Amino acid sequence: IFYFAIVSALMYFIAAKFAPKLALLMALTVGGVVGFLVLIQLGSFPAILVKRKVRDIERNLVFALRAMLIEIKSGVSLFDSLNMIAQGDYGAVSVEFKQAVEEIDTGTSEEEALQKIATQNPSLFFRKAIWQLVSGMKAGADVSIVMQELVATIGKEQRIEINRYGGSLRLLSLIYMMMGVIMPAMGLTLLIVMSSFPQIKIVNEMFWGLLAAVIIMQFMYLGFLKSKRPNLLG
Repeated sequence: IFYFAIVSALMYFIAAKFAPKLALLMALTVGGVVGFLVLIQLGSFPAILVKRKVRDIERNLVFALRAMLIEIKSGVSLFDSLNMIAQGDYGAVSVEFKQAVEEIDTGTSEEEALQKIATQNPSLFFRKAIWQLVSGMKAGADVSIVMQELVATIGKEQRIEINRYGGSLRLLSLIYMMMGVIMPAMGLTLLIVMSSFPQIKIVNEMFWGLLAAVIIMQFMYLGFLKSKRPNLLG
């Protein structure tokens, strides 16, 4: 409502100078559209935060697991390796492991603490890794072997994501050619052909509009390409 009122009032004062009869209608229309877009943005904000957290976790997960594997193979205990990751620079993974370390410090077992952070985590890869580690611990397996299998599994998933992403880039490159080269060239050619007809008046603003449309499509394409990048690739 706040954005609707502000934008409507601002639009009304602007439109009143150019089209007084349509000022109210234009103000309500533009204000309604802006208010609706802001409402959608606010409604999707929690999902955006969760997605950012998942991306941060999965970007650092492989490096954190490899660091833990090296520490455990060198004789460091699981708790100390968890504490090392918690104190390290591994983004949201460090935050999650810090919670586990705090739980363990209060007397919770390592299995329960890890299960707790896995249950509350939105990342599928993080949950799978922690649950696999907990299952190995409960079965009495060697933690270093479990960690080695974890790193191998995540690495395999990473290669699958890379191959899948590489396959999608072929289609995306064709879309880029259409949006960035073919469509602008066809539009420019059409404007040049239309300018040869005396009945049709071509003004410079049309060419500037075509340029603006191309720039907007380029940014849209870059945003779409970034959204398709797998989280495991960072």
